[in-house]
Amino acid sequence: MGTLGELGGLAVDDIVVYASHGVGRVAIRRERSIVVEFASTGLTVILPIERAVACVRALSTEAEIASVGRTLGDADTDVHASWQSRLKATRAKVTRGEAVDLAEVIRDASRREERTSARSEPGRLSLTERELYLKARQLLADEIGASRGVDPADADEWIADRIAANADHEGLPQAQDLRASTAALEETNSAFGKPRPTTLN
Repeated sequence: MGTLGELGGLAVDDIVVYASHGVGRVAIRRERSIVVEFASTGLTVILPIERAVACVRALSTEAEIASVGRTLGDADTDVHASWQSRLKATRAKVTRGEAVDLAEVIRDASRREERTSARSEPGRLSLTERELYLKARQLLADEIGASRGVDPADADEWIADRIAANADHEGLPQAQDLRASTAALEETNSAFGKPRPTTLN
């Protein structure tokens, strides 16, 4: 995925991805900074060019989205990880905001919830893990939606379908059970409110 430096600069109205903030639009391009607006949250970020070069990237291509789909359908990789190490890794992936990293967060959380529901196993997601899962899912749906020119809700359906394909293979609960759980979690998460506009140096 290309950074600003690899893209050869940005122009006003370009659609980009900025780390854990997700999909935004370049609203202002100055000599030493850019201003990125995020319609989904109302956040506005001013980035020095040096930081933009390191942290702003292009939307995922169709080939990269196909890789995301394969990742979502894979088995999880953190089955035996401790809670602390799993949380640390999950937080780092969400902070980076790379599409495949977000897909891994969504996949691993979904698989654990599926196993817990199907077999009454211990290990449900903690509140923090659930919040990170919800953020990862929103960020990924927004990016896929922007890349494909579809509504984020349709992109989220695509994510759910990729997860369900593996659940079918393993005989685990279907995606609608996970969607119901996600809807309940979103109500809890909404209590935190929307981020306020900020300036990052």
